[in-house]
Amino acid sequence: MAAGIGERTDHFNIRYADMQYLTPGTGKILENAYRSVNSYLGNLPGSIKVIVVDNDRMDDVGKHVEAFSAWNHQSSTIVLRGDTIKDPASLSVVVKHEICHLGLNDLIDKKDEAEYRWMEEGVCMVISGEPLDDVKVSKYIVNRGFMSTGQIGAAVDSHNYSVTKNGYLQSFSLCKYLSQTYGTEALVDILKSPIPRFEDAFYERTGEDFGQFYDRWVAHVQAQAVRSPGVKVVTIRGYLDLSMDQA
Repeated sequence: MAAGIGERTDHFNIRYADMQYLTPGTGKILENAYRSVNSYLGNLPGSIKVIVVDNDRMDDVGKHVEAFSAWNHQSSTIVLRGDTIKDPASLSVVVKHEICHLGLNDLIDKKDEAEYRWMEEGVCMVISGEPLDDVKVSKYIVNRGFMSTGQIGAAVDSHNYSVTKNGYLQSFSLCKYLSQTYGTEALVDILKSPIPRFEDAFYERTGEDFGQFYDRWVAHVQAQAVRSPGVKVVTIRGYLDLSMDQA
């Protein structure tokens, strides 16, 4: 990697594996993404390293992977697929998603992962504005069967892409329904809650039993699944390729 090819912004130190990925406006997109995510979380690290790698290098991680992040209390890093840099709309969603992980890692690190980890991908997808077709997502979930929050968390961590995709989409759908019902701030408030059990934190924030809410989500997804898709939604390639073509 040519360490000398890069740029700095207020919150990012960007390095490119190849000059072909050096794209005007990248720093501005990253800073806009940072401000957007921080308006919800308020705890983002002050300095983030961004490494842009070529497709072969990213394919070593996974052919469906567009980006990933690494975090500890001392440093934060985002690794991006080079082709993602060339599409500003895709880059904005992907970077928001990964920046969101950096903030959520700090919150979830203080919690019982078994209780809250299932929310992470869904919250990142909601905050990043992943433009998935809700009808197609609902059909996908109904076809594969509904999972509990524990099952969603386990699926997201699977090495099998089809299982992981199912986990991502169920986390997204459930978190999006929660966001639509109580506001996106409620997602963050639940994760920031000092209450150890998720269902207790959910009740404290919403006043509703989570089991009843879950049943309403199931009914909502089932109702959407029988609808015909309306205006075609073009799905960009994000942090994970979640194309709904085969749903």
